[in-house]
Amino acid sequence: MIKTTLLPSLPKLVRRVRPVFLLLPLLLLAAAALSCGAKSNVADNLADQPLRADATAKIVIPAAEPIVLGVSEPLTGPEAAAGVEDRDAVVTSVMRWKAANGKQIKGHEIELRAEDDCCTEAAVTRQAAERLLRAPGLVGVLGPGCSAGAEEALPLYEQAGIVTISGSATQTDLTVNQAGGGFFFRTSYRSDLQGAIGGQFVAETLKAETAYLIGDGESYGQGLIEAARAAMESRGVIVTRASIKRGDVDFNSLARKIAAENPDFVGFGGFNPEAVLLYRQLRDAGYKGPFGAGDAAATVATFVEPVGAAAAEGVYFVGCPLTLPADLVNDFKKVHGSEPIASAFTAHYADAATILLDSILKVAVEQADGSLLIDPAALRDAVAATNRTDGISGHLAFDANGDRSTQATDLTDQAKDLGFAACQVHDGKLVNLFP
Repeated sequence: MIKTTLLPSLPKLVRRVRPVFLLLPLLLLAAAALSCGAKSNVADNLADQPLRADATAKIVIPAAEPIVLGVSEPLTGPEAAAGVEDRDAVVTSVMRWKAANGKQIKGHEIELRAEDDCCTEAAVTRQAAERLLRAPGLVGVLGPGCSAGAEEALPLYEQAGIVTISGSATQTDLTVNQAGGGFFFRTSYRSDLQGAIGGQFVAETLKAETAYLIGDGESYGQGLIEAARAAMESRGVIVTRASIKRGDVDFNSLARKIAAENPDFVGFGGFNPEAVLLYRQLRDAGYKGPFGAGDAAATVATFVEPVGAAAAEGVYFVGCPLTLPADLVNDFKKVHGSEPIASAFTAHYADAATILLDSILKVAVEQADGSLLIDPAALRDAVAATNRTDGISGHLAFDANGDRSTQATDLTDQAKDLGFAACQVHDGKLVNLFP
């Protein structure tokens, strides 16, 4: 049996309640007219607008009309806490960018339009994309929030020539599956890195000889679990695979089986609340060994608090919130009323918004009548040329596929460079395992 290593005691996190929506000057936050699990017929004022579908057509912003940035995140449903916070990170980043660069881009205001993409409900993410692609003045999109939804929506953005930067969709093949000249980038790391780091940690730090790895049937978890399995087995760990179904609540049969076999480690690649329920039922069944999960479950708000700080003590996560600079936290709190605690990707979305705005500023061409012309290919190329050493989430540069690139060779150094952190629950907080 492996004993869980705990870190020194730290003060408990104080959680504050904040509003779900905050309407700000020059920022339009328009949620989709549905909640997760419901159907949408795109019935608001966008229904009469044409769906942008030509990647070669210039984006035209008429005189006195705003530049619109879309945000595609889960704003309702089980992933709403993280999705709302990711949206709010974009809002905060736009406000900070405007403070540094001016309130307008070549005479045009900047607005945000947020759509609820329901995370893994791919059909709803597609509907969110269709709504954004009907929005006049749309120049780029931050999101989608989750891998399964992104897989469905990205072809629409590609066809339309709309640059899309996700700070949280980590499924490994999302970028490599793009057609040539793809318009999708991400400031998040990939699932194969996340799984490799986790597998190495379990084998080399926890010294596990046996492990159970459990997926939830979603594309995000499959890639994560496969990468972790490969990393563990290459180091001699005997891995048993199992699966549950997202939306189920009774995992007691699997929990009893695992407890009887008593592996040295149990890992889960999936979301909350399934991670919470599985963990509780494993402990109830008598399993006392280490438990870990990926970034989709790594929050105080949706894992630690439902489980309880004492019961969650020692749980590991690969893919955790980064330590944010104090000025960003303060600005976030000023705008939204509380500090960010619900998402692993606050820094990544703040960086994504900055990259998009910087690139728009570079390529937008002002016309004699006051309108703006933006060449989609030029905007894509400007984003692709990003090379910043001052990113909130680390070094920001992209490879030919649109993934973040790094020159580091050591796996841990790569992780730090690409905005990745591993953590452990201690005293109700997520404590970074990378010094």
